[in-house]
Amino acid sequence: MAASEAFVETLVAHKVDHVFGIIGSAFMHISDLFEPAGIRFVHTQHEQGATHMADGFSRIANRHGCVIGQNGPGVTNFVTGVASAYWAHSPVVAITPQTSNATIGLGGFQETDQMPIFSSITKYQVQIDNPNRMAEQTDRALKYAMQERGPVQINIPRNNLMTSSDYTIPSPDLVPPTRPHTATVEAAARALGD
Repeated sequence: MAASEAFVETLVAHKVDHVFGIIGSAFMHISDLFEPAGIRFVHTQHEQGATHMADGFSRIANRHGCVIGQNGPGVTNFVTGVASAYWAHSPVVAITPQTSNATIGLGGFQETDQMPIFSSITKYQVQIDNPNRMAEQTDRALKYAMQERGPVQINIPRNNLMTSSDYTIPSPDLVPPTRPHTATVEAAARALGD
């Protein structure tokens, strides 16, 4: 299985069915797989709007709101929306394609050191440097988004989407939302009424 397929299949295992963003060459290996996997790609006019849409989606649906954009300037346009999601505790997943491993630090087209930009406004970050761990690390980030109630960043060097390996798609151990005890709610209602 290709690493890009493992990535998309892990999204599907977590019930992701919408991704917001703007198509770019850095993640064509992923985006070509969305529709066959049942994931609707919602095209937007600007990456900032895409991030706010992912945030709103996650708040309404109580599940992952995924956003993807072109490396460099496309990803830097995520900042305001990811920061908003951070303070709202929204499980937004920022998928940030990166220049290839062999060219990181050489000043390639639209290259930006993307991880530090999001370090203070995400609950978890991972750069998938080993494509054999694509499913495992994607799964971990998706779990963090829901369990820690906040945005996460999955940074993927583009060459790591093109490799193949034997992948096991992890099953999400999703925790259902807790419901407050009826007596506690009634006591709170009485206290508010006084």
